[in-house]
Amino acid sequence: MKSRPKLARVAEPMQKWSALLGTELASWPAVTSRRMFGMTVFYRTGVIFAALPRTRSFETPRSVAFKLHRKGPRTLRMLASDRRIAHPVAEGGKWISFELSDENDLKHALKWFDLAYRTCLSQNNSQN
Repeated sequence: MKSRPKLARVAEPMQKWSALLGTELASWPAVTSRRMFGMTVFYRTGVIFAALPRTRSFETPRSVAFKLHRKGPRTLRMLASDRRIAHPVAEGGKWISFELSDENDLKHALKWFDLAYRTCLSQNNSQN
């Protein structure tokens, strides 16, 4: 049986930050969303790539999450060097938590979401 990730209650600023990030993600081409486990999850052409907290979040009360469906050596180095990444990242398709300290971290979260969004194509193409 798979263990579910620990879900934390959302910190008050995260509600505003999630709304801002969600508005941006929803404007991207081929993106859909749905509510799941106290979060809003985002898909590109049917492949999940991001999760924003509504009432619950991954790991900490100020975290968002994304999935990278392909992680090369450069991406793994970038993940390892970003202090906002909550924990070491495995090579598999697990969720990656990103900790937001303040509004300045929103642009960095969007950069990670953009990378996750772009790796969805490789995941989608490998299924065809």
